[in-house]
Amino acid sequence: MFRDARRLALFGSLLMLVAACSTGVQPSASPPASAEPSADMPMSSDDQSAGFAWGEPAEPADANRMIEIRMTDELRFEPAEVKVLVGETVTFKVTNSGQILHDFTLGDEETQADHEAEMAAGGMPGIGHDDPNVLTLEPGQTGELTWRFTAQATILYGCHLPGHYAAGMVGTLTISGS
Repeated sequence: MFRDARRLALFGSLLMLVAACSTGVQPSASPPASAEPSADMPMSSDDQSAGFAWGEPAEPADANRMIEIRMTDELRFEPAEVKVLVGETVTFKVTNSGQILHDFTLGDEETQADHEAEMAAGGMPGIGHDDPNVLTLEPGQTGELTWRFTAQATILYGCHLPGHYAAGMVGTLTISGS
């Protein structure tokens, strides 16, 4: 009995160590399906067929401006609404100001629904998130995601840790022509 308890404690500690070492700002550079991969923009096999009708990952040096977004333990993004222009390249500086893990997923309703389903099915936050439109941030951590907006649309940014999106941890991003 004592031996099983020690094994369980060791296993739990190992899981926490793996999670601590694996979470944080994930690589956020995969080009859309129409672009050739470059050395500094790795593509996973999942991203090779993925494209975003409203934009594409970009280099931070190409950003026209920076938009700061805070994630809170009240399950909110501040600000809850952001406006950008077609052709604009923006770096989102996202800070987890809370005490629990949060993620920032940029995408249309279909992208948000897919990520929500993935997380509900047991997706591990911070592990395997190599999507160019997702950041997973530990409490107090700040990450950056740079995006070039190429078409008019209204998209969302949401957190898909269990229960967060359903509780309203979602913001609106409007991409307008001018």
